Amino acid sequence: MLKFTKYLLVVLIFALYARVEAADIAGYEMKLPSQEREVKVVYFHAPGDAPRPAALLLHGAGGFDRRIADYSRYAAAVAETGIDAYLVYYYSNADIEGGGGNFEVRYPAWARLVDDLADYLLAQKTSNGKIGLVGFSNGGILATGAAVLDSKINAAVIYYGTEPWPLKNAIRRYPPLLVLHGDADEIIPVDAGRQLAEKARELGTAVDLVVYPNEVHGFGSNIAGKNGADALARTLAFLKKELLAP
Repeated sequence: MLKFTKYLLVVLIFALYARVEAADIAGYEMKLPSQEREVKVVYFHAPGDAPRPAALLLHGAGGFDRRIADYSRYAAAVAETGIDAYLVYYYSNADIEGGGGNFEVRYPAWARLVDDLADYLLAQKTSNGKIGLVGFSNGGILATGAAVLDSKINAAVIYYGTEPWPLKNAIRRYPPLLVLHGDADEIIPVDAGRQLAEKARELGTAVDLVVYPNEVHGFGSNIAGKNGADALARTLAFLKKELLAP
């Protein structure tokens, strides 16, 4: 009887795990409008039809496609919390042909494009009036700039990013920030994340800075890894607090 009970428990756990895996939210490609052009996104619809927030996910220099399965699982996890998630392909065809564009030159246009998308989504009847950004590497630097330029951005998660140094605008505000960085990052050193958090706090911004010991650049999309999973859990809790709380 004991052996049978243990076997049944294993079967039930496996069935529950399979059901969770099967319930992953699938994304589908669509276009959203901006002043510059229509922008390709992959949309992960949060369950239900009630008004809900949205989160725009911004890729690093290499784009999403080389790790699309990882980023899709990440976006699906965001959607499962009740927040619509969008993988935003902010590079134009010319940017792609130029190897990702001239970051400093194109940065202001990309920031405006992100803000256009945010404004469009906020105007939809499905919106609860709140929107957040999640940026990885160059996308993290872009997220800080888009948040500086648009006061309607309610929250931003910055994976191994920096202050919006390509902007010439004076920085007067940030939304609440979650800053995630590895202290062994040799591409964007952890001091850049610490400086972002420090400067934002000087402006009165609520900032949660999490530094992962011995972690390198790019861990955020690896949600199967210990630090990637922890960062995702912190991101989901942060977005729920800032975007779903009354």
